[in-house]
Amino acid sequence: MRIAIDARAYGWTGIGRYIRSLLAQFAQLPKRHTYIVLTGDSTAAQVASDLPDRTQFPIQIVSDSYYSWQEQTIFFGQLLRTKADLFHFTHFNVPLLFNRPFVVTVHDTTRFVFPGQKQQSLWQQLAYETVFAHAVGSAKHVIAASTSTARELTRLPLTVAPTTVIHEAVDDRFSAELTELAKTKAHMLLGTNDPYVLYVGVWMSHKNLERLLAAFAFVSQEHPDLKLAMTGKPRRGYDNILNTAQRLGIADRVIFLGFVPEELLPALYAGARCFTLPSLFEGFGLPALEAAAAGVPVVTSNVSSLPEVMGKGAHYVNPESVDSIARGISRVIDDREYRLRLVAAGQQRAQQFAWRVTAQRHLRVYEQATNT
Repeated sequence: MRIAIDARAYGWTGIGRYIRSLLAQFAQLPKRHTYIVLTGDSTAAQVASDLPDRTQFPIQIVSDSYYSWQEQTIFFGQLLRTKADLFHFTHFNVPLLFNRPFVVTVHDTTRFVFPGQKQQSLWQQLAYETVFAHAVGSAKHVIAASTSTARELTRLPLTVAPTTVIHEAVDDRFSAELTELAKTKAHMLLGTNDPYVLYVGVWMSHKNLERLLAAFAFVSQEHPDLKLAMTGKPRRGYDNILNTAQRLGIADRVIFLGFVPEELLPALYAGARCFTLPSLFEGFGLPALEAAAAGVPVVTSNVSSLPEVMGKGAHYVNPESVDSIARGISRVIDDREYRLRLVAAGQQRAQQFAWRVTAQRHLRVYEQATNT
């Protein structure tokens, strides 16, 4: 079977990691299929380096513009010229006129739950909902990143194709022994020897970062040397985290790391006193699982997909309560025995999520979609 994989987001974090991990596993499995990798000019060289077998992984350069007229016209035309038995759209961005057999992955339904978190017009929101509805309604099959996401799909006023839940997974590098060089680079990135609480993710409203900062302000009163290290950077229309930190009087205790290269993440996780992801909503919550694999205690929310993913491997808090978040962080930092138990439970939980299994389940969906 010839399967076209939408890899326009190959270089991204999040969805990009999903695409890269999936294709890497396909390369390790028996060579039963050909995977046409649809990617842009900017990532073609990286794809060619990661997947050198051009017979099994031919590369097709396409327009990699998302949420645009180019996607609906130029990319659409390129898809029509692609000789494939099935298309896998790794995000919901499927051109509206595309009607060849495809499956689509839905990572979350955040934009429906938090539609106003970014400056956008009513037309933009309607366009988003129209494209999303076409993707989940016209697909041969929908892949949902979690049971929580699949459940949220059923609550939307949309027609949804048959859906299979396939969890994402954790790369082995997050549990591998760290090199001294990796530790040194992470230390240089942090610029301090002080202990730190870590957050990894974007600065969007559903990430609940204003409450995280407020909770950290309380925790830091008892732990004056403790820092909060945050990846990500300001984006127009999203939460202004820099101003919030200044208003709370903790700007000097927050380390804004910006974009962190993937190769530094394992050491950054491993060096943290705890990892926190107090989101109001998640489709999966991969950073929490990665932190657990790295041997770091996880403090996360008791809502959406996070209990499903983390099981007994995390300390849960009420994301709408600053006090609950603060008490969770404090307990993990102060109670050594509890912290060690949480680390062991988190590592055990992370071992249950393997990319090889995830890839095999994708192949079963592909085969099911082409047999219907």
